[in-house]
Amino acid sequence: MSLLTIIAELWRFIKDNILKILIGAVVVMALTIGARVLLTNYIENSAMETATTETGANADVKPEEIEASYKHLMEVYDQEPAEFSFVGINEEGLTLANSFIIDEFLTRPDVLAEIEQASGVDIAPTLEAESNVGLQKSKNFRGGIASVRNQSTEEITIRVLVGQTPEENLAVAEAIYEYIQEDKVPFLSNYDLVILTEPDIGEDLILEENPMAPTTNVLAELAPQGSNSQLIFYAVIGLILGFILSTVILFITHFFSKKIVYAYDYNWDIEDYQTIVSADNVNVEALNNWLIIPKEKRRIALAQHTDNTIIQDFSTKYLPVATQLNGADDTPEEIIIFIESGKTDKEWYQVQFDLSKLYESRVKIIHFK
Repeated sequence: MSLLTIIAELWRFIKDNILKILIGAVVVMALTIGARVLLTNYIENSAMETATTETGANADVKPEEIEASYKHLMEVYDQEPAEFSFVGINEEGLTLANSFIIDEFLTRPDVLAEIEQASGVDIAPTLEAESNVGLQKSKNFRGGIASVRNQSTEEITIRVLVGQTPEENLAVAEAIYEYIQEDKVPFLSNYDLVILTEPDIGEDLILEENPMAPTTNVLAELAPQGSNSQLIFYAVIGLILGFILSTVILFITHFFSKKIVYAYDYNWDIEDYQTIVSADNVNVEALNNWLIIPKEKRRIALAQHTDNTIIQDFSTKYLPVATQLNGADDTPEEIIIFIESGKTDKEWYQVQFDLSKLYESRVKIIHFK
């Protein structure tokens, strides 16, 4: 069987079944996108459930509250922070080395209430949102009010990122600055504070060196996984897989058919001749010449069905067409077998082909598609 014939017939198979293949491809694409969305939701819900169980404080927070907290933090962390910095030196000349204790103190409820009143900014929602999503203060995360020490210079930076605008962050930073200047932080009373930078909007910290400072990247693990570009990617993958899968299923299902439709539904030997012609567009004279050349050979023509006008014309003008081989036939040198797509039985063809080989005759196969 010719490789080119197989390729051409496979292409014809795809064209004949393109609607079914496309429907199957769309179904698989929809299932792929649906599975991706469900997996994304499962991952997000699992992450949020994990967040709620990390501390007892937020164990009873509802999923919708966690989602609202997440959105709130995304908006807050997307703003520009406000900062100021100083160095603390005591009477012995030792610098203040524990910066984390400062923001721990500043976020105490009573202190926080004073800072909120002085700044006019409601800070509690941001700190509560951090708690809701499981972002608790630790050495790896300091929250919206963070006190960060530069281990090389001993500079302590107070970074404020709790408001919904940079101006709100600046107002809170100024309130904290005044609170410290008024000597309201007990453990700073033994230190002489040297102010290095006044409260201002902007990012002076090198975030790569201070991962404990909150940014939108902190929320990356809780971020929705199904962006539009990802959904498009999975849609394309699903469409391709669906196209291949539908083609394979239809191809396998086709082999259970009892009728011959394509050239790979039957076999022939390498020394045999085989051609595929279109019943609607065929040069009858050229086909007949191909069948009867050379004229002096003894031939037998076979067809399971003889209602094809081209076969009937050939039977009338050149050679009677029988429905099967039998022992009474003279030994032929060539056997012509006509095949009609969707009409000729696979079993009939195989019987005639096997019998033709008993004559040791060359076979000419004409397949009307």
